[in-house]
Amino acid sequence: MKKLIFISLFMCIASYTYAQQDPVALLRQNDLELQKELKKKSHTAADMERIKYLSSGLFDFAKMAERSLPKKTLDTISKSAKAEFSKEFQRMIENSSVNKFKNSKYTPPDSTIYEEPKYKKDGAEVWVSIHSWSKGKDMLMVYKMDKEGNSWKVWDLVIDDLSTTRNYQDQFKSILETKNFKELIKTVKEKADEYVK
Repeated sequence: MKKLIFISLFMCIASYTYAQQDPVALLRQNDLELQKELKKKSHTAADMERIKYLSSGLFDFAKMAERSLPKKTLDTISKSAKAEFSKEFQRMIENSSVNKFKNSKYTPPDSTIYEEPKYKKDGAEVWVSIHSWSKGKDMLMVYKMDKEGNSWKVWDLVIDDLSTTRNYQDQFKSILETKNFKELIKTVKEKADEYVK
């Protein structure tokens, strides 16, 4: 089985509680709450669920999963297979994030700067860039979000020019060169399960 390299969605994303706010306020508020949780010396099961919620609450996993697949695959799989893949894809990302938080010592950034949002597609899409400085190093994160009703949904997170969605797309495309879609779902499911062992 080919090894998958997954990006942990660190310092990510807001909860639905803040869906009415503008995208920058959304991310800033979530960051503050997530840092508050991560600074605790120990975490209960409820704390870990809260961290999972704050880490992934605004991701549109169905859209991310779909954009992570080659078009020729999307054109041939059933609706139920797509839904199953999306479910396991979400579990993998959420479990990966929680595993990252559990197994590493969290150090808050020295400073964080949120740039003005860049609206696209007549305001239906927005990119929010965040600079996070730690020990003199700048990590640039760009959240790509679509507006759905009064809420914003993230469909890609770019960290230092590395697109999360594109990264998965490259990996899944490579796997599908030797495996069928059912086997890809199994691989993603096994990876999701591995993070909670």
